[in-house]
Amino acid sequence: MTIANDGTLSLALARRTPDATGLTSTLAGDLRSLFRVWNAKARRNVERSRYYHGHNALRDLGIAIPPSLTSIETVVSWPQRAVDSLAVRSRLNAFTGDKSVTDELDGIAAANDLYNVYRMAVVSELTHSCAAMTVTRGADGTPVIRAHSATTCAMLWDWDRHRIRCGVTVADVDEWGQPRAYNLYEDDCVVRFERLRDGWSHRVMPQPPSRPLMEPLIFRASLDRPFGMPRISRAVMSITDSAVRTALRSEISAEFFTSPQKYLLGAPEDLFEPVHDDDGTVEDEAEDAVRNRLPGMTKWEAYLGSILAVTRDEEGNVPTFGQLAAASMEPHIAYMRNLAARFSGATNVPISELGIVQDNPSSAEAIYAAKEALIIEAEDLNESNGAAMRNVARMALAVAGNKPLDALTREERSVSCYFMNPSRPSLASQTDAMLKQASVFPGIVRTRVYWEELGYRDEQIDEIMAQMDRDAGSQVLQSVLRNAASKSSDEFKSEAKRG
Repeated sequence: MTIANDGTLSLALARRTPDATGLTSTLAGDLRSLFRVWNAKARRNVERSRYYHGHNALRDLGIAIPPSLTSIETVVSWPQRAVDSLAVRSRLNAFTGDKSVTDELDGIAAANDLYNVYRMAVVSELTHSCAAMTVTRGADGTPVIRAHSATTCAMLWDWDRHRIRCGVTVADVDEWGQPRAYNLYEDDCVVRFERLRDGWSHRVMPQPPSRPLMEPLIFRASLDRPFGMPRISRAVMSITDSAVRTALRSEISAEFFTSPQKYLLGAPEDLFEPVHDDDGTVEDEAEDAVRNRLPGMTKWEAYLGSILAVTRDEEGNVPTFGQLAAASMEPHIAYMRNLAARFSGATNVPISELGIVQDNPSSAEAIYAAKEALIIEAEDLNESNGAAMRNVARMALAVAGNKPLDALTREERSVSCYFMNPSRPSLASQTDAMLKQASVFPGIVRTRVYWEELGYRDEQIDEIMAQMDRDAGSQVLQSVLRNAASKSSDEFKSEAKRG
């Protein structure tokens, strides 16, 4: 496998399993099994990457498109839209739980740019059906969290414990994109393989027995497919192939539509034949244009000419000029609309996001209804990925504390993930909804959830909560002073009456 300059992935015959000499039979067997899975899935994973990046080749049926025009680059970006429309609705915003634990996780997340890494991992997850997050110990002892697409990792499933049994990832590549280091993740160790001039070396790094420090992000997992289903499915690729052919046919048809077929009956036979000089050579077109001689003009020149002058034939008849009706573009547009509808049904992406403009503008209710299936799918994605990222957070805490996962405290184990609202409502509608909730339950204003739903960042929420605490303390102090002043006034009046 190599990484091309344009960022796409391609296959290479040079990939070989690292030398497992010196490893235990269990580790060597896992390594061979992982690379068998990797090689078996590599071609299909690379193909889906090409569809996402718009590099998929035209699948010509050999009927309507002339062979000379099949090389025209035609791109339909629907597969990318299928992935991105769902990926942007899965936004990991924060970790919640005990304050001391979340503060530590915030530091780990910031050091690893975790929220941006997660967004990139989701794109790979949806493209190939799964991606992976790994946690390793850095040189300074801090957790290092990395994301890997299905093109740069492989995993084996443990059916009994409903998690991965082991996994391997590309840890480093050279300037040509060839892997020069792999990491093998097992329950009780991480094995580092490095490529040398004359072979491979490996280093076993033991860890407390628990589970591999590798967690998959899986889209649409099922009992018979524990690693899920890709968003760029076979149906998506098939519809995209049809759309690419339709787009190219439309482009060719547009050329004929722009220059409709014309005819000239009764014209001299040599009207469009090359003009020869006296020496027998073909006369230059520029020279012919200067002499303004009609014989020898090209058909394209005849079409572009503002005046077409043709003399009578030998019998005195004038040639008849006419134009054939251009083929309509509507069949191509209608078929592309039909393909967009099929694609929308396969992916829950609203047809309006595929470049198909409806005749009548949709109402706000209709727009939300069109996105409802996609929102439900995003909620399901956030639920499964939330469980995976919770495991990643626990692994990071275990690595940071240099202890096994079983030794985590109750507060560390109870950490959870907070995702932004997948419906992505406007600020005005979200504010209106939260104000209505606050009118029924005023106490919600003093919770972080209220301000998170309004879209404020963590540091802004901290400042708001601190200001509210200061205001509350100031109000209490003023109330005490008012009570004290009132009490002093009453005592003064009582003394005056006795005096």
